[in-house]
Amino acid sequence: MSSKLIRGLAAFALALGPVAVITEPAVAAPVCDVPEPPPVCGGDVDDDNAWVNLTSASRVPTGVQVKGSAGDPDATTSVQVIAKISGVEVGRFSVASGSAFIRTLPARYGDTVCLTVVNQGAGVGETACRALAVRFDPFGSFDELSPGPSGLRVRGWVIDPDTASPLTVSVRVNGRLYTALVASTTRTDVAASYPAYGGDHGFDLLVPAARGDHTVCVTAINAGAGVDTALPCRTVTQGGAPVIDHFLVRAPDYPTPRMEVDVRVGTQDATQVSVWRGPTPNGPWTDWPTPHSTWSNPAGYWEMDLTVDWGRTYCYLATAYNAYGSHTPPAVCATTWAGAYPQPARVGVTGVSDTSMMLGWDDVAMGEAEWRLVRSGVPDVVLAGTPGTGRMSHLVTGLQPGTQYCFLLGARSPGWAGNPYFFCQWTAKAAADPTTLQGVAAMNLWNCDPRGRAGTVWSTDANGRWVRQGALPNSLVAGACGPATSAPAARVTLPSGRTTTLAVVVVDSRYCVADDPYDANCRVWQTPPTLGDPKGITENRLLLG
Repeated sequence: MSSKLIRGLAAFALALGPVAVITEPAVAAPVCDVPEPPPVCGGDVDDDNAWVNLTSASRVPTGVQVKGSAGDPDATTSVQVIAKISGVEVGRFSVASGSAFIRTLPARYGDTVCLTVVNQGAGVGETACRALAVRFDPFGSFDELSPGPSGLRVRGWVIDPDTASPLTVSVRVNGRLYTALVASTTRTDVAASYPAYGGDHGFDLLVPAARGDHTVCVTAINAGAGVDTALPCRTVTQGGAPVIDHFLVRAPDYPTPRMEVDVRVGTQDATQVSVWRGPTPNGPWTDWPTPHSTWSNPAGYWEMDLTVDWGRTYCYLATAYNAYGSHTPPAVCATTWAGAYPQPARVGVTGVSDTSMMLGWDDVAMGEAEWRLVRSGVPDVVLAGTPGTGRMSHLVTGLQPGTQYCFLLGARSPGWAGNPYFFCQWTAKAAADPTTLQGVAAMNLWNCDPRGRAGTVWSTDANGRWVRQGALPNSLVAGACGPATSAPAARVTLPSGRTTTLAVVVVDSRYCVADDPYDANCRVWQTPPTLGDPKGITENRLLLG
């Protein structure tokens, strides 16, 4: 090992850390022409070179600080070092040969810091470089923009490379300047990363903001050389106090006293909704017998109060809460009916057809002002009351044949409603209309009674239309019904001349032909009989008039 290399390693031990060394000009490694061990190499070509180690280069408020060591085997006292930033010389300094050094150089824009030692005597001076972005503009980080009940939290830090003093930052909200402040909050993490500047460079503030989306931008104001730096903007959605946009209290028309309370939170962000009850719009307020203070549907609230009495006024107060605040609309009151009254007497249907019903009931002496008839799907019918006058009636028209209708009938007066009476009734079934069978040969359909006698006969004409006949054609009388059966039967003559028998079910004095003698589901009387396939019956329900 050469004496120059030994001296270089000794000086390297005095420095603060390892560094890559670049020589100017570059010197090729010696060629070993004798195999190991040990290699025998040619002359030690760099034995007389001046050397330099650049351990670190960093930006500091006063410029660029470099640390390292330098020396020359031919120097008796000191060596001179030339400093350049991106190839432009920024200064020179001397250092005792073989010693470590720490120097601060003037700053200029660039990306590389290089030190070259001036050689003395034989050899050349080596150059060592390190990458360092040397800038004058402020830098930093916009760490946090978060919503909260107190406003938007804006937090981060900024440093100007030219000074260790805190900078001023401007804060804009949705494009408008909100404030300018000195970023002097202590940040220990910043001090650890940039020890030359200290930690007093943070900003942390709350910005009042209404519900909705907000964009916040922070700009660091430059000090000395350079220009202002705008940190990347951030956008966040701010919440707000919940808003009750619908509050309804009503006493429904019902046989038992009750109140319905409906609270809707339009903003759908409530964490709790509480409802209290009191005798007046001003209270005093108490919770319901079943506490609702833990109720937490964010969109609203609906409940029935079944602990009320007839003929009393009850007031309710509702409040919606979340982390941002609360909302309490004005109290709402309602009055239950004055009392429960008996139902009308002898309610029923006194007459029915396929499209109408006649309803009848006794108008007992209970002082009612009106009668209200309720049927689903149509407006209520209101009839003037005639207390104690006896029998009342009402004709309901526009109904469908063979259909069940249900009604509620109750008496009402200001301040009370009687118990409604519920009842249902079927309309009559319409007579069967002849049905056209297109593309089907002539057929006959008749029924047989338990004694084996043929009854009413339906036949299809040349156009396939059913025609009611008085009796069977003579050609079909013989053997038309066969042996007596336990239930009436219907027979169909198919185009081939064969007959097939179906059971007949009697419903409301009408015949329904079915494939099951116990099937009485013949309510759809308008369904036309269909005889398509000559090998059998394709529709298993037919109506005989």
